[in-house]
Amino acid sequence: MSTPQEPAPAFERFTEQYKGDPPWEIGRPQPPFIAAADRVAGPVLDCGCGTGGAALFFAARGLEVTGIDFIEEAVRRARAKAGERGLSVEFLLKDAMTLADWDRRFASVIDSGLFHVLAGEERRRYVAGLENVLKPGGRLFLFCFSDEEPGAPNGGVSRKDLNEAFSRCWEIELVETVRGEVNPAFTDSFSKGGPLFRFAIIRRRSPAEILRSSGIRVGVLLL
Repeated sequence: MSTPQEPAPAFERFTEQYKGDPPWEIGRPQPPFIAAADRVAGPVLDCGCGTGGAALFFAARGLEVTGIDFIEEAVRRARAKAGERGLSVEFLLKDAMTLADWDRRFASVIDSGLFHVLAGEERRRYVAGLENVLKPGGRLFLFCFSDEEPGAPNGGVSRKDLNEAFSRCWEIELVETVRGEVNPAFTDSFSKGGPLFRFAIIRRRSPAEILRSSGIRVGVLLL
């Protein structure tokens, strides 16, 4: 049980925030996802989909999309939006910490604001789950608070953090610092001009690539 001096558990914090409109709910994807849209292939998994801004955007582009979130109110709103727009999107009440146990596979994964909430063992567990659900050759499109943003959750994410989290099974193709958008009601809580985020495109390497990078000749395994 948390005390007033301790941060509330994530589930409690997010449940409370969804009683209104949270800072990250802007009704559409963050700009880097729109700019990179042509690189996103289906089927797509949106981890921590919230009320479905990004998932609905990619579904409207004709992609097969599944969105997951562990907050029931977020999923309820996402499903309602899909119905209103006549879009077929599968929104599931599911914890991203369980991805390692899932038998679904995706060509692309979107993470808009989940990664920076996690730290330590939770972050390692999440990345292992991503490794499980993302097909070899598939890409993770990751949008997270930068460590350059004052007051970012868990101190934000540095390039070093990304390099350490996505090492053996991954190839980081792009990392850039960008300005993100927030709900206008929360503008004063962040840097002028918009909070600083990192946007990364990270490819899941194939088993053969991993072996080659380890100095093991694939043909040797067939002898």
